[in-house]
Amino acid sequence: IEKSAKATPDSNGVRPSDDVAGQIVDAFDKKRTAQQNFQTGCVRFTLSLKSGLLYFIENGFVRLDAKEIAEFLLDNKDKLDKTQIGEVLGKEPDSAFVKDEGVEADQGGKGFFVRILHYYVDAMEFTDLLFDDAIRLFLSGFRLPGEAQKIDRIMEKFAEFYTRQNDDVFPSADTAFILAFSVIMLQTDLHNPSIKPEKRMTCEGFIRNNRGISVDGGDLPNEFLEGIFKRIQVKPFTLKEDDLARAKEGGADALEASSFFEAPGFFGTSAEERKKEKFRKEREEMMAASEQLFKKRPSKQSNANNAATAQLKESISPANVVKPMFDVTWGPLIGTLAQVLETSEDENSIALCLIAFVYSIRISAHSGMSLARDTFVNALAKFTTLGSIKEMKYKNIESIRTLLSIAIVDGDYLGESWGPVLQCVSQLGRLQLYASGLDSDDSFLSNGTSKGDADEPSAGFFRSPTQAEVTRGIEENNGRAILAAVNEILIDKVFSSTVNLSVTSMYHFIEQLIDVSMGEICGDSKRGLSDVTAASSSLQPAAQGAKTTASRSGHGDGGPRVFSMQRLVEVADYNMNIRPRLAWAKMWEMMGNHFATIGCQDNAMVSMYAIDALRQLSFKFLEKPELADFNFQRLFLRPFLDIMENPTSRDDIRELILRCVDNMIRSMSHNIRSGWKIFFSILTLSASDPSEKISTLGLAVLQRLLDEHLDQLCRLTTFDEFGVEDKEEVKDSEQMTALQRRQRNANAEDFVGLCHASMSFVQTEESDNPLPIGLSMRALCHTACYADLISEDKVLPPVSGSQPSDPNAAGYTYEGLSNEEALEMVLWRPILDGLAAGICSTAPSSSGGVGCLVQRGSVITMRAILLRHGHVFSTSQWSVILRQVILPAIQIGAEYDTSPVTTITSESPSVSSLDFLNEALPLPPTADDEGLMKFAELAESDESAPTRPLGTAELLVEASFADLRHGGDGDLRKAHGLAKKNQDGKKDTEQPFPDSWIATTAPVALGMLTDVFSEVVLDKGKEGREVLWPIILEQLQRWSIGFPRTKSILESIRDDTNNDAGSEAWSPCESLVRIGCKELYRILEKLPEKHASLTEHDAQAWPKLVFQTISDTLAKNVAMEKVLHEELVETKLRRLGLDPRDPKKETVAENDVGASKNPNDSSSLVVDRIEECVLEDGRTVEIPVTKIKLESGSSLYDGDQAEAKEEEDDEDNNEDVEEDEPSYLQEYIPSLKIRCIASHCLQQGILEVADVFSHMVGKEELANLLRALEESRVMSSKASDDEDLAHAFQEALLSEWGGGVEEVESSLASVGGILHKGGAEMFFLTQQAGADKAIIYILSQLYCVHGEDAKSYGWDTQTYAEPLLFERMLDVLQKFLISEKDNAEYINPNVWRMASDSGGKIALYCTCFADVCSSILETILNFNQDQFNQHKDAIYPILCSLIRVQSEEIRGLVQQIFVTKIAAVLGIRGCAEAVEG
Repeated sequence: IEKSAKATPDSNGVRPSDDVAGQIVDAFDKKRTAQQNFQTGCVRFTLSLKSGLLYFIENGFVRLDAKEIAEFLLDNKDKLDKTQIGEVLGKEPDSAFVKDEGVEADQGGKGFFVRILHYYVDAMEFTDLLFDDAIRLFLSGFRLPGEAQKIDRIMEKFAEFYTRQNDDVFPSADTAFILAFSVIMLQTDLHNPSIKPEKRMTCEGFIRNNRGISVDGGDLPNEFLEGIFKRIQVKPFTLKEDDLARAKEGGADALEASSFFEAPGFFGTSAEERKKEKFRKEREEMMAASEQLFKKRPSKQSNANNAATAQLKESISPANVVKPMFDVTWGPLIGTLAQVLETSEDENSIALCLIAFVYSIRISAHSGMSLARDTFVNALAKFTTLGSIKEMKYKNIESIRTLLSIAIVDGDYLGESWGPVLQCVSQLGRLQLYASGLDSDDSFLSNGTSKGDADEPSAGFFRSPTQAEVTRGIEENNGRAILAAVNEILIDKVFSSTVNLSVTSMYHFIEQLIDVSMGEICGDSKRGLSDVTAASSSLQPAAQGAKTTASRSGHGDGGPRVFSMQRLVEVADYNMNIRPRLAWAKMWEMMGNHFATIGCQDNAMVSMYAIDALRQLSFKFLEKPELADFNFQRLFLRPFLDIMENPTSRDDIRELILRCVDNMIRSMSHNIRSGWKIFFSILTLSASDPSEKISTLGLAVLQRLLDEHLDQLCRLTTFDEFGVEDKEEVKDSEQMTALQRRQRNANAEDFVGLCHASMSFVQTEESDNPLPIGLSMRALCHTACYADLISEDKVLPPVSGSQPSDPNAAGYTYEGLSNEEALEMVLWRPILDGLAAGICSTAPSSSGGVGCLVQRGSVITMRAILLRHGHVFSTSQWSVILRQVILPAIQIGAEYDTSPVTTITSESPSVSSLDFLNEALPLPPTADDEGLMKFAELAESDESAPTRPLGTAELLVEASFADLRHGGDGDLRKAHGLAKKNQDGKKDTEQPFPDSWIATTAPVALGMLTDVFSEVVLDKGKEGREVLWPIILEQLQRWSIGFPRTKSILESIRDDTNNDAGSEAWSPCESLVRIGCKELYRILEKLPEKHASLTEHDAQAWPKLVFQTISDTLAKNVAMEKVLHEELVETKLRRLGLDPRDPKKETVAENDVGASKNPNDSSSLVVDRIEECVLEDGRTVEIPVTKIKLESGSSLYDGDQAEAKEEEDDEDNNEDVEEDEPSYLQEYIPSLKIRCIASHCLQQGILEVADVFSHMVGKEELANLLRALEESRVMSSKASDDEDLAHAFQEALLSEWGGGVEEVESSLASVGGILHKGGAEMFFLTQQAGADKAIIYILSQLYCVHGEDAKSYGWDTQTYAEPLLFERMLDVLQKFLISEKDNAEYINPNVWRMASDSGGKIALYCTCFADVCSSILETILNFNQDQFNQHKDAIYPILCSLIRVQSEEIRGLVQQIFVTKIAAVLGIRGCAEAVEG
């Protein structure tokens, strides 16, 4: 500063310091001006890209050069509006900045903006950038336009440039281009807040969507795609200004609300600009409306005139003045006018008459004189001569013009007089066609050849013209005259002016137009117009030799026409959107009924025209969205349903309706509301249509509806209609308005209709027109889809109106539930009930040797739904589902089965004749199982597969059906492999009884209960044990043991109908018994698998309940078995004339169990004895036995031949009773056998249960089980020794072969050992052996437990088990030795160890108890040495005797005992090693 102050001034007196300061100020001003101009340019660019670019160019910021502008946009991307930058880059290829021709593209000519795009991209650097990072960088400079073509151009250039700079990433730019689009879609899908989290794309879905996009259909590496997905998931694409806006609005929480992720914000105009545009339009509309109001505002003078006129109108009505005078004069007046008009040809006179007609009609119409009005209109219509075949004159044409003028001007007062007017218009339309050289409608709408002269033979070259030819010539001439004099617009205006008619007049107009239309279709289009006599003299001379009949009136002689129907469509179109809804509803009711009537016409062309008219109007109507709580769509679409319901409708018409429905759903599903009910009803009717083609089409429409329009069906996913964004708020009915509640109920009712539509394709009854099995199976898949929707809350239940009484009313649900639970079940009931009906369907559904496909498919679908979504049901709901749905269905299915399977009884409990029964399905894998996911991918890759992903239950059903279709084993983890196979390569799975429900479906159905127990009941804890388990157990016991003894469901229904209560109790067949027992133990097998996941209390309670269940089931079965035994014997003795209570008859002592008698000797006698058995060591053992003296001389039992002979004589004396023998045998023997089989099956499973749970229960539970087993053992022992029972079994077997007692006796002597297969001993000794084996096994577990295992029981098991165990062991072994010794000549190792048909007698006791003996010997091997030493005195003699038996297995076990136990007692060491050596 000091130097400046001392500086010397220049020649002008200016110091140098002043120069520098000025330069600084100038530079600052220039910079400030430039900044201001740049800000101005930014504003202009935001408002208009061309204006902004031009401003920048004019102010020197950039030259008019594509490359410089591109660099300018890139350098200033953070300052300029990014939406406009996107618009610049996305402009059309032929867009130009300069309009002059011949300008180069880089200088502003055509292609200028494309050049900017290319330069813009080329200026960026993508080398070594990850693909998604490159897109992130690229999109950071602008906002993508909204049009797809613009996005396509921009991303195409990006892909090309990225591939050029990173040639090792993609094999071609096409791959990069496709993936770029996919990445943008992924960005929107992952971060758009309007998309639910569960609906957002997954990594697997992203990879799946990008398969095959590489060269030649190759795939990109999964790791590459996974990396892109994870990075975009963590860090979305954002713009800098959006980040700043979010920071101002509250940081990260504003991310979800950012407009960047909304489709309009991401792809086009910003939200702020849309708001401005909307405000501008509203302002313009308000200004226009205000302007119209000002224009219509009347002046003060006009107000005064209007007031005076109104006062005059109120004081005197013109009708009151004119009507009396006109009432007197109109009669003579019309006569005069008609006479003048008929006779005069003077144009002035004709004009005066027609004017008089106009005023007369107007006066009569306005005065309410309907008779005068109708008379004048009819008279004027007659003078048109449109109803006659005669050449028209001037007055006739003028009459037509007058009539049309009256219709247009005074149409609001014509009322019923519209009929003649519209008939005239109809004839005008016909004549116009003739004038144009075209044929009328009837020429191509007629079913056959037209009547008339066309059939007459030709008379040669000089023949006279026919009447038809003459008539056609006259009408063509008339048509040309009318076409020249009457403007077509005038005719059209008759119908277009209906928009001005009052509602009442409109009703009259439509009514009369419908009446005319019906006349046209019936060929009577001239009705009411043909009373004027035709002038034959006007015919051409050439026609004089033709038929001289009266002119054709058309009364039924013409073909059908659709002119008026077409006009009716036009009238509906004109008035549809301007009439009040209520008024329009009544109008459409009339029109719709007419269309429905015509749609059922025999004439196919006419019917199709009516359907097409309905289709056109329906599309027009559905364009206007229906507000909530209205049902106008349902009313409008009702004619379609009426035609479908009409039994006289044609097949091709019903097919056409379905195609119309399909088209409407495809095009208008977004606007359909109440119309869904009509569509669902139509689809439901198509399922029962006699035509298979229509049924197939109906299901195809339904399938396409689910695949492509599921979002429209589930409108509640967005909750827009409720005006709220919080889903939980919508689910809370207390926070909903009344309108919202009604809309929720309506949506639920629509969904129920959809479910019914699908279930109607599942054939549940036998029919003369059976549905293809494939349709039923596909419909079952639909139900799984519906279950997925309910479970995912995509469809919400109603909020009120549940009722359990009327299936056809809304809100139909189950009884016994709380209000909330009942409302929830409204959606589930149509699905569950429909599947239940399918389970017990009586319709045959076999294909390829595989039977009951619909029944099995219904079970599989029900099972999939319950397993995947069972968690949504409460315990009460589960109870209802089991009691009211599942159990009745499977019980009815079993009762409906009348196949031979129900009569098959095995020869022995241990040898089943029912090996053909299906197996229960294994538990399905979890929803995320790899095999299921592969199956889903395979299913989605199919061209016909839906675009939507399969739900969890739907996927399970699809996989199960694929397994069933290809003969799989039920393991759905391998379903994807089966689905790949060709249908021709499936293995043969033909079943012996394909139509038997029991053989094919029962195992799967009852197995479903096992799965429910495993996946649901065990997780319910105490409620599961106390509420659900008894319900399941009841069904298991009903099948396995026939308890409780109740009537069948079918009999109960019949009894309720017939008021009859005398039906017998239902009992299961052997097949059901074996299935029931098997599933009972399959259920118990599931318990150990879940034991670790149970609570401590449940883990203790369930084992006790298991033992209690088995004990109770077995005890009940034995009790029923005992009663049957006693009743059978008593019945037999009474039929033989013997007293069952005779004390002289010797019987086996109650507690004494002898060896089995031989059933092949009918004369044997039972006697109790004590037998002395001498063992090999010389000791004598007394064994209580019962011997029978056999005819062969051998003594298995001691007997008394005399008493046996006496019994034989008694039977001979009662031959007359034999006639009724089969009845009581059939009543008792099969039931007793089945009860025996049930006991055997129950006892077989006890071993495994005891092995798993015996240490988890107390003494009481084990004692109860042993008690039940002992009851079974005692009962079966008595039965096996009962001679009368043996005879009954034998007689029952022989009665099946035919013959009486003599034949029975002779057969018994000749068949040898064959009868043992169906004899009582074979059955009951098998049961006895099973009981003994189970008793010994349980007791051995209690006795042989040691150390810590013994402590786990918590009580002294050895002391309890020891006496019981040795009593059973010694008893079985001793009796086995006696039987083996006494029946030595019948023993063959291959006979008594297995069934044989050798024909020789066999040792049944040895046959049945050999396995028990082996188990006993294995138990002895498990004794510790102290236990063996304690009982060696009792064991050793029996072991010595067992050495001689013929069973190698038994001898081998005895050898092991000697080597291990006896050797230890004797102190011999190394014995085991020596034997092995």
